[in-house]
Amino acid sequence: MKREIFDLLDHYQEDSILLTDTTPLSPTRIEELTMKRFKQNYRTRRTRHLTRGLLVAAIIASLCCLTAFAVVLTLRDAARADMGISKEAPIEEWTEYATPPQTGTQSAPQATLVATMCSGNQLYAYIAASPVSQEAGVVLADNSPEYEWGPRGGFEGCSALNLEQASYDPDTQTSLVKVSMTLEDPELEQVEVSMNLNHNFKPIAAYGPVTVPVTESQTLTCPADITVVNTTRQMKEAWGLRPDQPEFSEYIQEGTIYQISICAGYIELEMRTPTLEEWTAASGAEILLELEQRSDIPLPPQLEGYLVRDTYSGSWWVSVEEALADARLNYRDGTSELIAQIPNPYAGTWGPGKSPYPGSSRDGIHVFRFTPAQAFDLSQVESITIGSVTYPFLHTEGLSQSLTT
Repeated sequence: MKREIFDLLDHYQEDSILLTDTTPLSPTRIEELTMKRFKQNYRTRRTRHLTRGLLVAAIIASLCCLTAFAVVLTLRDAARADMGISKEAPIEEWTEYATPPQTGTQSAPQATLVATMCSGNQLYAYIAASPVSQEAGVVLADNSPEYEWGPRGGFEGCSALNLEQASYDPDTQTSLVKVSMTLEDPELEQVEVSMNLNHNFKPIAAYGPVTVPVTESQTLTCPADITVVNTTRQMKEAWGLRPDQPEFSEYIQEGTIYQISICAGYIELEMRTPTLEEWTAASGAEILLELEQRSDIPLPPQLEGYLVRDTYSGSWWVSVEEALADARLNYRDGTSELIAQIPNPYAGTWGPGKSPYPGSSRDGIHVFRFTPAQAFDLSQVESITIGSVTYPFLHTEGLSQSLTT
């Protein structure tokens, strides 16, 4: 026989409870108290849920901040490593910026400034660009032309633009792009940088603009008196493998390096030589110069698309490379480096620089520049030795904004 558990209590009576008494509370009051207790319990549970939700949101926000902060630190470290900057003793020309880059979760391209270095008339900017696919990031790291960074439009007041990937963070799909610029305007205070990510020479994403401040920099200089010899051999080497080489005359000319400068980003020489007309007269290239300057006579095949002054400056370039083959940079701690063995991103050691003098490519004023792959710490530089002569640099206190070339 099936029985309910409550049936067992049918004959049980509790004498201590007076069921005949009436409660002082009315049914309405009992309902009010019950609903009040229910609401209190509900608010307590809701408060606990809300607190827990806020705590979870705070943890998520903290993780996002930590992620962004970690990205900033990673990109800053990568920028320092690329430029050879010491974290413990950074050079004065180096500036880092606090704006955190996006973490790669956004869909629209973003670009933020990570660090800059201004060096004379050279400005370097490290920019975080995201999102950049892992496929593109890997290819960019290998310098393959399939993907490449390029300027979007011209940077007002700048020339000689170069963009390259310095690092890539696959977790956040962020590229660190190094932008190198030559400043044309000595009064320029900032540069607006916009970039394209190109795939097979076609832009697929645009980043920026990013405002890059032009900060102060220091230039150390010293006078010099270094003789540089130029002969027919250097001229023929500058002419190179072009066909139908003219019959140049045998000649010997001399030039003089009269000033040496060093910035965080380059060493620069200023040299005075015979003028273009004097050089062509001595070398026998004057007939080529005359043909080049006349519009009524077609140029011979060996001169098409070519200027005689290219051989003129090129021959002195060869002479400078030879004359400074043993040049050494000396430091305050007693060590020195052979400049030709300092890593640089270009072929050869010395390259032509931009002369500050109008018409100097013809008037015998030449500028040659050595650009290292990483920055010089000017506080440690003492002198430069060329041949058997050492030329000390004059140190000045603090930084001065300089666009000396």
